[in-house]
Amino acid sequence: MPEVNLDTDAYREEYMTLSAYLTQVRGLIDDQEGLPGWVVCELANVNWNRGHCYLELVETSPDGAVVAKARGTIWSYRAMALSRAFEDSCASPLRKGIKVMLYVQSQLSELYGFSLNVLDLDPSYTLGDLEAKKQATLKRLAEEDLLERNKELEVPTLPFRIAIVSAEGAAGFGDFMKHLSDSGVDFVTELFSALMQGEGAPESIAAAFGQIEERSGEFDAVAFIRGGGSNLDLACFDDYLIARSIAMCSLPVISGIGHERDNHVCDEVASVRVKTPTGAADFIIGKFADAYASLQEVSGRLFAGVEDALASLEDDLERLSSSFSSSLRNYTEVRTEKLSNLHFRLEQAALGNIDERLHYLDKVFTLLRGADPSRILERGYGIVIASGQKVTDISTISDGVRLTIMMKDGKVSLTASDVVIEKKTEQ
Repeated sequence: MPEVNLDTDAYREEYMTLSAYLTQVRGLIDDQEGLPGWVVCELANVNWNRGHCYLELVETSPDGAVVAKARGTIWSYRAMALSRAFEDSCASPLRKGIKVMLYVQSQLSELYGFSLNVLDLDPSYTLGDLEAKKQATLKRLAEEDLLERNKELEVPTLPFRIAIVSAEGAAGFGDFMKHLSDSGVDFVTELFSALMQGEGAPESIAAAFGQIEERSGEFDAVAFIRGGGSNLDLACFDDYLIARSIAMCSLPVISGIGHERDNHVCDEVASVRVKTPTGAADFIIGKFADAYASLQEVSGRLFAGVEDALASLEDDLERLSSSFSSSLRNYTEVRTEKLSNLHFRLEQAALGNIDERLHYLDKVFTLLRGADPSRILERGYGIVIASGQKVTDISTISDGVRLTIMMKDGKVSLTASDVVIEKKTEQ
């Protein structure tokens, strides 16, 4: 740096006006054709006016401090073309908070000061910056053993109570709730509203998960949902703070963020990853459908087994009844013949004794007929069957045992409960 002569008289002779000085500086810049070059910076602000795009450009240190700042301008004759090219590649317009690579020329106006004339931009740098941040987040989560933490939590078979992290009034949230409502299942839901894009989204979402954690015993799972958007709109879902909040959640998290093509860090750490909010609702409803199908299958097998057992018991009962009836007839015939012979012999010996004997035989005949199972059923009694066997002792029955009661005109199945075994009094 040249030595400055502060001699008062000389100083007065060598001064120049501000405009003259700035003209000299502008001349130096012009001599270098505006010092063109590619620069990397962050858009601190973006304003459009009469087709021109006015930018506030900043560079920040790792701790977030601003280390450089400049104004930038994309003049109208190329602003629309550059903006359209950026939006086609990044699915988002130029906006505050993103990193960009710009091809610029320096310009200095004696009246408006220093600024950069933006001649071109490279959308691939912005996409690459987003991907680099995403990969850095995944690496950090892996180093902290957080990638699999929430994945180890399974969504319950019947998740009735759902905590929802979303933006109130958002289309994705509305679609999710409509799907649940249309299912016919009486779900209990509560929205923990949060910002789902922009600078404050990570802190807002983390706060919502913190509120859920304080009441984790009231819910079965968390639905983390947002409808689709641009790559930059959804970039916050690669943020470490959001991913850590999901990973550390003590409830299984169902992540339904964006469109079919989207994949974010929050998807990588969640217990269940689906593509959309409606996909999250379909997953939850599907848990109930799966449980119902399993119940139907078990019920079918159970009823089939009961029907087979009852059919077998009916066959056994018919055979027993037929055998008993035949034996009874044979027995009666034999006894009748013997009684006839006895009657003939005793008639000669003692007619008075015959009446007594006949009375005795009538009693025997009545008892035998009363033992017929069909007679027992006719009197209102039933035959109890458990596990395919006749029950003769109540000690073989316990609560929960499936019983079948055979009656004269049908059968009934029921489950035993409140079984009481009466103690026998010793004689």
